[in-house]
Amino acid sequence: MERAIARVAEAFAGMTAHPDEAGCGRCYSAEEIALLRTAHVALPADLVCMVAEEVPGHWDDHPSVIRRVLPQVAVLLAQGATSPDLMARGLAAARWTQWPDQQVQALRGFLEAWWLGTLEQDSPPTSAREVFESCVTATSSVTPWLAWWDAGLGPVASRHLEECADWWWDDLQNDVSPFAWWWGTEAQERAACAELRTWLAARVPFEDDAR
Repeated sequence: MERAIARVAEAFAGMTAHPDEAGCGRCYSAEEIALLRTAHVALPADLVCMVAEEVPGHWDDHPSVIRRVLPQVAVLLAQGATSPDLMARGLAAARWTQWPDQQVQALRGFLEAWWLGTLEQDSPPTSAREVFESCVTATSSVTPWLAWWDAGLGPVASRHLEECADWWWDDLQNDVSPFAWWWGTEAQERAACAELRTWLAARVPFEDDAR
C-alpha cells in the first residue's frame, strides 16, 4: 500500500487547481481556494475530504481540483476515511481514466492495492463492502474488482464475501442498486448489478428462508 500511495504522490506532485479557479463561494473561503491554487502545500484533512466528495458544479475546473488533493486523498482512504464512496464519486466525475497515462496507472494501482489489502485483513480500516463499492463507483465497473476477489479468495476474503452478501442480496434480488453514488450511465449500473448478482449467486447463493 505504501508503494501505491507513493506512486500517487509522485504522479500528482505539484498539481494545483486552475489559476483562475474561483470555486463555490458559499462553500469555500477565499483562503481555502488560494490553498488549492498553491502547489506543494499540505491541505487540512477536512478540506481535502470536502473537496474530494464535492459534485463537479462547485468548481470551474473539477479535474484540476481533484488532481490537487489526490495525494492526500489516497492517504486518507488507506487510513479509513469516512464516506469513501463519495470520494470515489468525485474521481468518477472528474473522468480520471481520461487523464495522462502516468496518472491513470498510479491511481488504478492505488485502487487495486487498496482493494487487495482490504481482502487480506481481518479488520481493515474500511469494510470490504465499502471499499468494493467505492472502487466500483470510481471505475463504473464491477468486473476487475470481482476478478481480484476471485484471485484472492482465501479464508479472510471469503469471510468478507459472506458479510457483503448479507448486505447486498436483498437489494439485488429486488433490483435495487447497492451503489449509492454511482456516476456512470444507468445502463452501466444495471449491467454492473446483474453481473454482481450472477457472481454472488455462484459463490454465496441467496437463501430466502435464512434471511
